[in-house]
Amino acid sequence: MSRIIEACTLESRADQSADWERAGELTQVEWTGFAPAGCGVDQGRVIATPANVDGAALDPDAPDRWFRLVDADGAPLFEFLGFADDRRPRRKGAIVLGISTTPALMGAWEELQPARA
Repeated sequence: MSRIIEACTLESRADQSADWERAGELTQVEWTGFAPAGCGVDQGRVIATPANVDGAALDPDAPDRWFRLVDADGAPLFEFLGFADDRRPRRKGAIVLGISTTPALMGAWEELQPARA
């Protein structure tokens, strides 16, 4: 199951008790969906094109942190514990965020469109 959104804001925080901090804007955002249950890997990936994203939030050597995607009105779309993945993304100039836990799909998730065929 894959989902696409044209543009959103990336926010992050080190743990659940911290305040959300704006990391920057993302475009062409794709969530690649859940990994098979019990396979011992993460819960998919977020692949996106960054625009002025804070490099500290995307440090591949940092411990897992909380990320969320927020729409233009400030409503959360998607929240997850994850990490910046420094493996090569599928498209040039994109970033990859690995998802370590089952992501929380927030109220505005229905704005996302089905993946391109």
